[in-house]
Formats: sequence, C-alpha cells, structure tokens
Amino acid sequence: MGKRKIYAYTECTNLNRQTLHIMHYGVYFGRFEKDGLRLSIEGSQLIGEKAKRNIVEVDYENAVKWMRGENIKVDTEACGYVILKWKNYYLGCAKIKNGTITNFVPKDRRVKTQKIA
Repeated sequence: MGKRKIYAYTECTNLNRQTLHIMHYGVYFGRFEKDGLRLSIEGSQLIGEKAKRNIVEVDYENAVKWMRGENIKVDTEACGYVILKWKNYYLGCAKIKNGTITNFVPKDRRVKTQKIA
C-alpha cells in the first residue's frame, strides 16, 4: 500500500471488488523505514513467537512504562528495530539506540496508568 505500509491478509475469493469500496485489505503489519522494517503492534504479535533474534525482554515496570508511551533504558548492545516482549506478551516494535528504547505506541493506543514509584 502507499506510504511504504504493509498489510497482512488472506485473499477472499467471494468479495466483489467492483461493488465494494475498500480502502485496504487486512491488518496493518508495518512499514519500511530508511533503516529497516518497523512492525506495528499487531505485526509484532503475529511474528513474535516465530522470531529468533531481535527480541528484547523487559520487566513489569518497563512494560508498563512502554504501554504508557515512555521511552525506556535497557542494558543491551542491541541496536535497530526489535520486538519488545514481557513474559509471553509481545508489546510491539521498538528502536534501540545507545541503550534507549524509543517508543512508537500511538497516543490513542497508550494505556493510562498510575506512575510507578
């Protein structure tokens, strides 16, 4: 699709595309950036279990900070796009640079929680 966006879907043969006005098919999977593929939250969840590398596991406090939309600090030498994971949950895609995980969670999808001391 436009703007370097990728959508994942299964072809449905019984759809009449001439009578339907569909903007796009499927679920938003991710987009191509200058420095790699940035997965959506759903894209991360779709391939998380199959991914063999570029997965960063975080503790509960950092998972909550992430879901609130905050950047978090980690002690890792990884860099570039990674899938963020807490326990068995894939939280989304992040970009690590100099030990800081940059948050890409859209404002309307952030969780409103109390600050953790």
